[in-house]
Amino acid sequence: MFDFVPFLILIVLAVLVVIVAGRLRFPYTIALVGLGFVLGLVVVRFGFTTLPTSLTSLLTPTFFFDILLPPIIFEAAIHIDARILRRRLGIVLFLVFVGVLFTTLFTGFLIATLFALPLLAGLLLASILSPTDPVAVIDLFRRLDVPAELSTIVESESLLNDAVGVIVFLVVLQLLQTGSANAGVAVLDFLRLSLVGASVGVVVAGGVYLLSHRLEDASAETALSVVAAYGSYLLAIDLGGSGIVAGAIAGIAIGNFAVPRDVRPTARQTVATFWKVIVYMANAVIFLTMGLLFALADLGSYLVLIAVVFGVLLVGRAILTYAHRPIAHALGGRDAPLPGSWYNVIALAGIRGALPIVLALSLLTTPTPLPHSTIEAIVAAVLGVAFVSIVFGNLASDWYARRHFGVRDSAPTDALP
Repeated sequence: MFDFVPFLILIVLAVLVVIVAGRLRFPYTIALVGLGFVLGLVVVRFGFTTLPTSLTSLLTPTFFFDILLPPIIFEAAIHIDARILRRRLGIVLFLVFVGVLFTTLFTGFLIATLFALPLLAGLLLASILSPTDPVAVIDLFRRLDVPAELSTIVESESLLNDAVGVIVFLVVLQLLQTGSANAGVAVLDFLRLSLVGASVGVVVAGGVYLLSHRLEDASAETALSVVAAYGSYLLAIDLGGSGIVAGAIAGIAIGNFAVPRDVRPTARQTVATFWKVIVYMANAVIFLTMGLLFALADLGSYLVLIAVVFGVLLVGRAILTYAHRPIAHALGGRDAPLPGSWYNVIALAGIRGALPIVLALSLLTTPTPLPHSTIEAIVAAVLGVAFVSIVFGNLASDWYARRHFGVRDSAPTDALP
């Protein structure tokens, strides 16, 4: 039976943190991680051994992927404007597909060379760190007066590259376990996961469209969105597809097309507010638990590795981001590239968060031919990079976006686009 007590404790702590962070105009994701870190230090100091076990169990792969991730993906997706996404689809796909592959190869080869690791170990570490975190980025853009097109680009990238990153991780892991991997089979698997996931998302959104026009109750509309969020995610997995792709496509379609705009604006507001609360609770669990893990992990022996990996990721993100300008200019003409300040925000917004941590922790129970010391180094590197990335990435992005775009005059509405 699931123990709800740790979950409720984290929610109460998160409410207090968000109140303080809001008054100080401080990124609440950093505040949550900071509180979790302090909680972990208290645990270590006074020896509360049962508490960390109960709390860290909330970030197991099963609980994270099946319970926490679907609402985060769905809620972010329903706020994406499909018209803007269509206009900027080129750079989104560039950041998602080229970005994940480039990050994996660039970081993997460099880390393997610099630390004399097996190449596959370097690629495994890099593939884990290739997905960026949508939560911190979305919080940043909703607080600051960032242009809608820039917000859509980065939020869409952070949603879709989670799916691509997981697929690349699984391919590298399979190559490590079996000693061989067929590139053609890997591409076909990738296409199958993506196409099945996208198809399920479209079908679920279509079902919501048909049913929503027959509903007159905001509560029923909200319940239907819950079925859509978890149903698209879990059904896609059962059919051999990507649940993340399914949830993202379903969310975008439902937010833009399925729920009638003109007939029931109150229902749209209710749905958006409901998901904001659910995702708030999921984020509280994720970031507080991450802070606790950072405090409990013994990272002192891996500080050089963490610093180098983080630096390589920053360089790789910058190379990838600014490479888009000449490519866009060559393909689309002088007006195709984005404004310079937009590229700077995109480069800074490559924050690593919960998904890499969950993937790294899964290695502790996954059989591989790598020595245990190498697995420990990979896990420690991921934990350390995620911690530095959440703090540094959030603060740097927040500072730059405030300076160039300013703060919103009022809180953004919860209504769907």
